[in-house]
Formats: sequence, structure tokens, C-alpha cells
Amino acid sequence: MGGLGVAVLLVAVIVMLINGPDPESIIRPLRNPPIFYSLMFAGLVLTLYLLRFVFSSLRNPKPRVILSASGATVDGFSGRFSAPWEELAGYSVNNSSMFVLHLKDIQAYLDKTPQGRPKETVKALTGNFGSPLLIETNMLDADANTIKSFLEKYIREIKS
Repeated sequence: MGGLGVAVLLVAVIVMLINGPDPESIIRPLRNPPIFYSLMFAGLVLTLYLLRFVFSSLRNPKPRVILSASGATVDGFSGRFSAPWEELAGYSVNNSSMFVLHLKDIQAYLDKTPQGRPKETVKALTGNFGSPLLIETNMLDADANTIKSFLEKYIREIKS
């Protein structure tokens, strides 16, 4: 669905570029040619970047969440993050559609994360949600109860 949305956005940007600025538009940036073409160029670049992400996801489909005996791996638009069960303290449910896996020592996890965008993303996700390991249930084939029972099983085993 995201790919379809990006494709529609790309077509809309191309159509607007072909039509050019509209001197009668009520939106000022759409009347002024330098601003119009700058915005359209930025929109085109962003759309092509998103389309590249969509094509790579379609060409190499991989699971977004891997819950295994060794740990949890979450792969999303913000990055790929994983942790063994021993590093997890528990989980919470955020607005009934997202499981947040809580780390025992977030600073140790942050120290292991490579510099640059991954480390900044971990900091941002930790600031917003308390952890970089987020499982969005609406993007998975499994229902929330299946995920909950799996998480409870492994976290209970680690705590005992």
C-alpha cells in the first residue's frame, strides 16, 4: 500500500512539474516560479528516495520482526535493531497497537550501537518510546495475543 501511495505521489509531482506554476493559485508558493520549482524538485527527490526504499523492500522481502529463541530483531524504516532475551527487562503495550520491548541497560545498548544515524535513531526512539525495539502489530501477520504470549514466555524464562 505504501508503494502505491508513493507511486501516486510521484505521478502528482510529475503532473505538477509539466503544468508548471499556476498564476491563479490561491497558494502563494504555487504561483511563484522559483519557489514552485524548488518545492517540486525537493518533492521529486523525496519521492524518488521513498520509491527506492519501496523497490528494495519488494525485491528483498524480509520479516519486519523476528522473535526467536535467541532474541528479538525489529527491522523497520528507522533501522534494524536487535537484542538477545538476556538484555530485555520486559515489555509494555503502547496504544494497543505497539509492543515496546524494554532493555535492562539502555546505556550499554547505546554504547554497542555504531556511530552516526543508527545511534541517533536509538536515542530518538528511546526518548520517545523508552526503547528502540518497537513491534507494531498492525504491520504483522500475527495477532497481538500471539505476540504477547511469545514475549511473556521468553521474558518469564529469562527472569527465572
